[in-house]
Amino acid sequence: MNKVVEGYFLKYKNVIWSVKGCYHPDGYAVALPRLVDGIKIKRLNDALEIVRSKFSNLLKYIDEIGFSVPLVPLNESEILDPFNFKVFDNKLREFLSFFDREVGITGSYLYLGKGNDMDLLSFKPEHYHMLEELRKKGITRPLLTVEDSEIETLDYSSFKLLKSKRVLEGTFEGQGYTFKIVQCEEFGQVKEIKEFDGHIRIAKLIKPFTIPVKYLAIDDSGNEYILTSFRIRFTELSPNTIMYIKGKILVREKFNDLDLDIAEVVKLKSS
Repeated sequence: MNKVVEGYFLKYKNVIWSVKGCYHPDGYAVALPRLVDGIKIKRLNDALEIVRSKFSNLLKYIDEIGFSVPLVPLNESEILDPFNFKVFDNKLREFLSFFDREVGITGSYLYLGKGNDMDLLSFKPEHYHMLEELRKKGITRPLLTVEDSEIETLDYSSFKLLKSKRVLEGTFEGQGYTFKIVQCEEFGQVKEIKEFDGHIRIAKLIKPFTIPVKYLAIDDSGNEYILTSFRIRFTELSPNTIMYIKGKILVREKFNDLDLDIAEVVKLKSS
C-alpha cells in the first residue's frame, strides 16, 4: 500500500481529499474534503462540517490524534502523487529550476491541472535556505494579500502580518506560491485533553519551518508547552512572540501539546 502524508491528495467518492498530517492507520489516510462539486473548501471547520453531514461513516477516534477524524480508505481511492506530476506551466517550471528535482507539485495544479497559485511539497529542509536566498535577492516577494476564505483561528491583522514575513509563502513573478516542507515525526498517543485560555511566549524555536512545526512556549505561570501545527500559517514564528491562545492541550506521553490547529482563537499580543 502506498504511503501518503501531508501534501498528497486523494480522489474518493467524486470528492478531492487533502491528506492531513503524518499519522495514518494502515490502509487509510486522514484527509479532509478540498474540492466538492467544483467548490474549494479552505476552512478546516467547513471541511469537517461536510464530513459530518456527508461522510460521517468515515469518522473514527485515533489515539495518536486525540479526537475523531475522517479515515479515507486507500484501496477505494485514487492517490494523487505530487512527485509524479508533469509540469507544463512555464512559470512553475522556472520556479522549480531553483531547486533540485525532489520537489513535488501539490494543490490545484495536482488535482485540477491548473491553478492561480503554485503549491510545492518537499521533504528536504535545505530547500528553506534556498527560499531565504531567493527572498534576499528579490527574486521572490512577500505575499501581502489576504482572502476572506483564508481567515480562521488567527484574526485578520495577525494573519496578514505573519503571512508577510514568511519565505515559505510569497510571490514569484507576480504569482503566489506556498512551499510546504514536511518532516514527519511521532508525537505519541494522547492521554488527556485540557482546556487552555491565556498568553504564551515562544521561548525556543524547535522546528519552525518544517511541518509539523514545534515551538517551546511558556505561559504566564511558567508552565511549559510545545506548540505544534501542520499549517503554513503557523510556520516561521519568531522567538519571544507573545500570543493569546484559546484552545486545547493534548497531554501526550512525552509532552504537553498545545495544538494550534484546533485552537479556537490565536492572536498576536501586539495586534
